[in-house]
Amino acid sequence: YFSFLLRLVLIYFYASYNLNMSNKSKDILLEHNISITNPRILVLEQLLKVKKPISIDSLLSSLDNQVATSTLYRVLNDLQKINIVSQFLSPENTTMVELSLNESGHHHHLFCKGCGDVTDIELSLGFEQKLSNEVKMLEKTLGFLIDDHGLELIGECNACRDSV
Repeated sequence: YFSFLLRLVLIYFYASYNLNMSNKSKDILLEHNISITNPRILVLEQLLKVKKPISIDSLLSSLDNQVATSTLYRVLNDLQKINIVSQFLSPENTTMVELSLNESGHHHHLFCKGCGDVTDIELSLGFEQKLSNEVKMLEKTLGFLIDDHGLELIGECNACRDSV
């Protein structure tokens, strides 16, 4: 009788655990051949929900104590290793994270100095080509191998300008 109850309880917890996972998050992890854990699911679901770059502190608070700080950093590190998540620094040196799934390529960010909002932007192909040519010229002139570049556009969003 006891073993029957134990199995019933285990089935209940397993079923409720799986109900808390979105199929999209599970599919992402399966596609990248990484084990499905509740913290990974919770982090992915939150990143899918916000659909834009978010600070680690904001991500942690939005997870509402469902994931410990150390676990969040481990999950983000795991997801970054397999190119599901990317990290970058804001102008205030705050670490920001964003999903890097389905990215069509290189992009940059707009930073609002009023509210701290971050928006992904893609520059024209012509501008990116000119920038790439400039980078190549710098490499040749300075003898420096450049791996990547970032362009930060800093200003105020409409909401912050309108609130003044």
